[in-house]
Amino acid sequence: MIMDIIVLPNVKAKKREDVIKILGGLLYERGYVKETYVDATLKREVEYPTGLELLGSTNVSLPHADIEHVNEPALIVARLDKEVEFKKMDNPEESIHVKIVFMPAIKNPKDYIGILQKLTFIFKDPKAIERIKNAKPHEVEEYLRETLT
Repeated sequence: MIMDIIVLPNVKAKKREDVIKILGGLLYERGYVKETYVDATLKREVEYPTGLELLGSTNVSLPHADIEHVNEPALIVARLDKEVEFKKMDNPEESIHVKIVFMPAIKNPKDYIGILQKLTFIFKDPKAIERIKNAKPHEVEEYLRETLT
């Protein structure tokens, strides 16, 4: 699957809603998603939290909206300047502190599961997460392009 990958190295946000608005807003500005994307992602995050507690010291989150809110496929990866609290995917009553946010905009239903599976594979590898956390943005983009396509 061909998708644009955008890596933001130092996103400033205080809460998860801010992160979703910043990333979703950028996707909208660049034409990847419809105007409804941010609100749909915020709503989905309440119903189906996306915080993932990983092996190692860095947790991630995967906020996204359904395919009807997407124009063109893209993935934003944001390294947050400070950890932000997200509710846990596997236990919505609990919160975790997240340092990296992956926001996919997936258009084709056939690609949806595949991309999420490939991202999950990355999430299970502490070395991959450290690489994403510490590498230069263009290196992260290259790594993700190789891994996801």
